Amino acid sequence: MHADRILLLAGGLFLGVSTLAAQQLPSTARDGVFTAAQAERGRETYTIFCAGCHADDLEGTNSGDSGAPPLKHDRFMQGSTIAALVTKVRRSMPLDAPGTLSQAAVIEVVAYLLRENGFPAGTTDLPWR
Repeated sequence: MHADRILLLAGGLFLGVSTLAAQQLPSTARDGVFTAAQAERGRETYTIFCAGCHADDLEGTNSGDSGAPPLKHDRFMQGSTIAALVTKVRRSMPLDAPGTLSQAAVIEVVAYLLRENGFPAGTTDLPWR
């Protein structure tokens, strides 16, 4: 009877550690790290603050010194992280007033960019705190 309790305890401990490890695995943009509603709010913010430079279709306006790069392309997010994208947008955009968007607005714009680049929505908002 004592051995059964030890096995049960060891099995429960293993299951708990396995579950905890699985919950702490890093998410990627392909794991549905934002919601459709969050991306839609981001579209509204993008239209107001970003489309003037990056165009409504996210294809950019690469013309002259005032051109802005496209934000929709085959290699979007390759070699980068969501955190790096959030930091870049937060620190440098909009170009005429860098750092003025709230953290929530930046996260929503990033969710919109992810959606428009073919990343799937999930059931949990991309966190911003």
